[in-house]
Amino acid sequence: MNNEEWQKLRKKANDLANAEYASEASSIIRLTREEILAIVDEAAVDKEKLSSLIAIVNDAAKTNNQRAEDIRNITGLAEVAVALIGKLV
Repeated sequence: MNNEEWQKLRKKANDLANAEYASEASSIIRLTREEILAIVDEAAVDKEKLSSLIAIVNDAAKTNNQRAEDIRNITGLAEVAVALIGKLV
C-alpha cells in the first residue's frame, strides 16, 4: 500500500469516527448530526475536547462562573469554545 492509499484509508476511518460521534452526540444535545459534523470538520475541533466542553456546559449543578473557570482550566478547551461559537454565529 502506498502513501496515498494510506492517506485515503486514514481519512475514511476519521470520517467514519466523526459520523458515529455526531450521531451519538446529537442524541444527547440539541444539535443535529449535520451541525456537529460541521463543527468537528470545519472548525477542526477535537471530539474529546468538544465532549468535555458539552459536559461542563450541561452540568446543572455548577454556576456560570464555575463553568467558565472549568473551561479556562482545561488546556485547549477555550479554543474549542471559540471555534464552536464561531460556527454557531
